Amino acid sequence: MEDAANSILSGLSELVYMCDVETYELVFLNESGKKAFQVSETKGEPCYRILQGRDAPCPFCTNDKLGFDTFYEWDTTNEVTGRRYLLRDKLLNLEGRTLRLEIAFDVTDRQNEKDQFKFLADAGEAAIDCIKLLESQSDLPKALEETLRRLGTFLEADRAYIFEVEGDSMSNTYEWCGLGVEPQLPLLQGLPLSLIDHWQARFEVGEAVLIDDVAELPEDRRDERDVLAAQGIGSLVAVPIEIDGQLAGYLGVDNPQHGNLGTIEMPLVALAYFTSSSMKRAKVQNQLETLTWNDPLTGTRSRAAFHRDFDQGSFDRIGFALVDADRLSTINREKGRSAGDEMLHRIGSCLREVFGDAVYRIGDDEFCAVAMHIDYARFADLAVRAAQLFLDEGIPASLGPAWHERCENTTGLLDLAGDRMRSAKRGRHRAVDLGVDLESDAAVSSLLRPGGAREAAEANLLDIHLMPQTSSKTGEIVGAEALIRYNDSTRGMQALPASFIPALEDMGEIAAIDFFALSKACETVARWQREGRRVVPLAVNFSRRTIGDKGFVERVARTVAAHGVDRSLIEIEITESAREENESLLYAVAEGLRGLGFRVVIDDFGVDNANFQLFIQLEFDVLKIDKSLVWGLGTEDRTMQVIRSLTSLCRDLGIETVAEGIESDEQQRALREAGCTRAQGYLIGRPQPIGEFERRFLDA
Repeated sequence: MEDAANSILSGLSELVYMCDVETYELVFLNESGKKAFQVSETKGEPCYRILQGRDAPCPFCTNDKLGFDTFYEWDTTNEVTGRRYLLRDKLLNLEGRTLRLEIAFDVTDRQNEKDQFKFLADAGEAAIDCIKLLESQSDLPKALEETLRRLGTFLEADRAYIFEVEGDSMSNTYEWCGLGVEPQLPLLQGLPLSLIDHWQARFEVGEAVLIDDVAELPEDRRDERDVLAAQGIGSLVAVPIEIDGQLAGYLGVDNPQHGNLGTIEMPLVALAYFTSSSMKRAKVQNQLETLTWNDPLTGTRSRAAFHRDFDQGSFDRIGFALVDADRLSTINREKGRSAGDEMLHRIGSCLREVFGDAVYRIGDDEFCAVAMHIDYARFADLAVRAAQLFLDEGIPASLGPAWHERCENTTGLLDLAGDRMRSAKRGRHRAVDLGVDLESDAAVSSLLRPGGAREAAEANLLDIHLMPQTSSKTGEIVGAEALIRYNDSTRGMQALPASFIPALEDMGEIAAIDFFALSKACETVARWQREGRRVVPLAVNFSRRTIGDKGFVERVARTVAAHGVDRSLIEIEITESAREENESLLYAVAEGLRGLGFRVVIDDFGVDNANFQLFIQLEFDVLKIDKSLVWGLGTEDRTMQVIRSLTSLCRDLGIETVAEGIESDEQQRALREAGCTRAQGYLIGRPQPIGEFERRFLDA
């Protein structure tokens, strides 16, 4: 039988064998089979030992499925040859024995092609899913992490990752790890790009790097081999990621088990292309967002960011410090736009130094620094520090602070800060109009900022000088006017009132100065009384802006009462021009003060157009004749007649008269003859420190 079978089947290229279905004895194996299984003699051997390398019948044996009439077809991969076969089996009855006839067709190459096509189809589908994810997901980091997870899972890999290149170094920025695989991302930061010199040569021509066995890398790639081996990498595939023609990084997979490296390359290249597109799109989007939410010139946040952060919602304990660059247009015109840009940059830097990152450029020359979740005292301190920093740096800028315990409408808070900022700006502009160089006069600049006057008073940088008043008849001292002085002995700076009083009036900050002078005057009179000195009344001048403050009269009364001083010893001077702003208010204030026992003095009578309606509608105690009239004496007979008529009217109404600005004996004689009751001026005595006034006029 074997000879007959050999004569018929030995020449076939297919593997053919016959075996006894009961004993499994291999009774025939053709020459192709012997060659494939590397045997020469099979007589008496069981089929499962020769053909499958087993010691017992195969668990997948198909004997029970075979018949005598038709062939049974199936396929399997043989573990001995490592090849895949299509098998056709049937039963034969030869010489009384039931034999199994099997013809095996080697379909390994065809199956590999089939498997490859299936892998590519599956990989393509997986890649498309990842591409859709990259294209649709707005959160790129999340999309990349999910893409790596899907990729690594599909390829049954240990790791899937992305490296990004920056300059001469590279860093692992995204990573997925299989179950039980140790993450490497924290260890792979700032690696020298030279480690992948060999890879770059392939990346430059758009090719992938395929390493079948890391251990087999040549000695000239030892550094690369050591780094990969230390991570437990046996094989890998890496494909380049390019942005605008430049290598931006690479996409890699370690130890993939599904598919061979060459087959993996194609879908990985496609995926890397869309990854680079997504990264470029995200980069552009980040740049757009940076331009949208940040100001590139100053490094602060933008107006759009301010609206985004504060247009809606409620905010607890929030403060805005609104800052405006002074004279920006002038600087741009006279020194060039680069100088203006530099000033804006410096303003932004100063604000960030004080307030941190919450600084917004909300206009061409306006900034808003925001402080949140802090109390008013802390916020006020920050605002003062910022204003002082502008001063120290010589930056011409005006600051307006506003704070709310709970803010439901930030527009209102911003408007309030804007009003205060504009008040500060008006003060600075007024000072400049008065001839003050704010960049060099640090004393005035320190005062002309929100809270500057109040802080100067609290820091004992203010004082009063006393200008004596004498009786025109006897020459005896009868009083004095308290005049404010600013003197920062630590810095060695001094500022005269004319350089800052009008500016503080425009800023709405003058009340702090006025009430400091009142408090100091009361303190002085109280001390005179305690020391048993001679006591003379002191006159304190109040700005027309201060007397317009709500509760002015009550505040004056509280201040004087706090020192225990007789109200008749404090004269409240009100400028006559205040009547032009609010006539009814002036009358109410004068009436209120006199009703509480204070003496009311009308100051500067004779400036501009003095109105005699004042005498009809307003009750007061003292009239101060402005120096502009006094200085006309001796040259204008009409001036003397006017003063004589004025003093006569006052005498008839029970009003004292004080002549200001007396600088000569001739003026003093003329005013005494005209009937003025008091005299004040440099001839009598200049404004002088309290101690000097006491020695000269009270201790004599």
